[in-house]
Amino acid sequence: MLETIRSHAQGWIAKIILGFIALTFAVWGINWYFEGGGQTAPAITVNGEVVTQQEFSEALKQLREANNADRDADKALRSRVVEQLINTRLLASAARKAGMEVSDAQVSAFIAGIEIFQENGQFSQQRLDAWLRSRGLSPTYFMQMVRQDLLLRQLQAGYGEGAVVPRATASRLGALLAQSREVQERIFDLNQYIDGVRIDDRAIAEEYEAHRQDYMTPAQVRVQYLMLTPEALADKVKVDEAAARQYYEANLARFREPEQRRASHILIKADASIDAQARQAARARAEQLLQEVRANSARFAALAKQHSQDPVSAEHGGDLGWFTRETMVKPFADAVFSMQPGEIRGLVETEFGYHIIRLDAMTPGSQLGFAVVKDALMEELRQQEAQRQFADAADRFSNLVYEHPESLEAAAKELQLTIQESGWISRKQAQPRALGSPKLLDALFSPEALEKRHNTEAIEVAPNVLVAARVIEYRPEGQRPLKEVAGEIRHKLAVRAARAQAIAAGQAALEAARTGTEPAGLGPPMMVSRMQPLNLPAEAVKAIFKANVDKTPTYVGVETREGYRIYRINRMTQQAVSPEQVDMIRRDLERFVAQEEMRAYLEDLRSKAKIEINKEVTEKEAD
Repeated sequence: MLETIRSHAQGWIAKIILGFIALTFAVWGINWYFEGGGQTAPAITVNGEVVTQQEFSEALKQLREANNADRDADKALRSRVVEQLINTRLLASAARKAGMEVSDAQVSAFIAGIEIFQENGQFSQQRLDAWLRSRGLSPTYFMQMVRQDLLLRQLQAGYGEGAVVPRATASRLGALLAQSREVQERIFDLNQYIDGVRIDDRAIAEEYEAHRQDYMTPAQVRVQYLMLTPEALADKVKVDEAAARQYYEANLARFREPEQRRASHILIKADASIDAQARQAARARAEQLLQEVRANSARFAALAKQHSQDPVSAEHGGDLGWFTRETMVKPFADAVFSMQPGEIRGLVETEFGYHIIRLDAMTPGSQLGFAVVKDALMEELRQQEAQRQFADAADRFSNLVYEHPESLEAAAKELQLTIQESGWISRKQAQPRALGSPKLLDALFSPEALEKRHNTEAIEVAPNVLVAARVIEYRPEGQRPLKEVAGEIRHKLAVRAARAQAIAAGQAALEAARTGTEPAGLGPPMMVSRMQPLNLPAEAVKAIFKANVDKTPTYVGVETREGYRIYRINRMTQQAVSPEQVDMIRRDLERFVAQEEMRAYLEDLRSKAKIEINKEVTEKEAD
């Protein structure tokens, strides 16, 4: 089953890694990221397993950023995060209870196969280390994250492989998709009637009074603001090449490509859960295979494919690809890194079972010269210094905007920042995006900011982004006068009335057509199919293919946003569907069935689970 997952690795795992802890990854693997959780009350408890407040806040933050969400969407986002975190816990628990597991060797092999961690087609430990450092992650956390995600995808793959759709069903659907109908169209557009519509002042006043809330102006402010980020400081940071060389010389081990080896293995499983008799049987089987390998080493790949119980490597003749010592468990690594190319060794016992190992190739470690790493190292040191300065500047920034509440000038001058001004912003709409932080908007619309025009405190609106702002102009919420909105209302009522006239005219023409009077103004014939709808409205396509065409021509009509449409259906044609197309449709249907089965499975898990949601945490308005 893991081979099914591995075959799609360059797609989903690469996206996860490059966007790191994008929402999907956050809610599927984030529980490993926040181990411990402190002593605060849990956000959610699922069958006794805790989702911490920190985990919930992080997942919510990632979802907000992924959706560029504003304050109004926050309630829906919170509900979505709660659902996804609950589902994650339930599925992970179910996978473990079902005996699913992902070994260290499988995780290591999987990571080694990710393109962004490779150099010249081979796994590069240095690239992985650099990537982890750039995100402040330890190798252990990252391995745990990938393991969690693979475990849950194993469960999903199990449902995908188990979904069955009869070929006859796929064939029938294929035939429906390959069907075309020749139609002619007549459109009754509301714009044809709108000039004849007359809306009197009384109707406008009644609409205004009935929907006064639709004609309000929100409270708005214009602000001055300062933004402090490491990037703003980095522009002023200079790194001396001599300092970079000194760092390089003091950390030579960091800039060394580690020795890598490529090996193949045959695994007979024998983990800690089996009894002594089963372990003895596994060892006997492994010893028998070892004798066969020693008798004819050329059959190693064939024996691995046939007998190895590591499904990922078995498919490739036992090949584990290139790896470094630290990516494998110690007994396995100790054996491999003491062998010579072509050597076969066994039995090597690890926590996973008994291995027969063949060393296929090796590359010695090498020292990367300063010239190779200079540019990247100087940029890294520049960013590090900017981050260090940011930590110091953040405290000073906070103090300055507090100590000088009536102006941002002092903070701007001391930290060499530029005071910027916004346009009109409201709680629902703010540009630039940094000003849309719910916490910042709360501060800007507080009495302190509106009445005294004092600076807000320094607020973290995103990771390592501090903003302080002060209101320079304020427009309170108000009712737009009838005189101001009368034109809008008149147009809205005219459109409504014109559409009603277009629908009535269209329905009358359809009734006449069905009794023998062909409607005037039909367009030229066109062939429409479900796969090629020719930009017709979805409701029109549905009506065309719902119509009975045993006898043609026949007529159908449908209401649309712009009015009404009549279709004269002249004939139907049926294209042949190839076996390859049927197979493709069948696979798509099976994926759909698998999704529905997973949804039903989750509903069943939830119906039996004990779930406690701390609404004081999950429904509060600001983090």
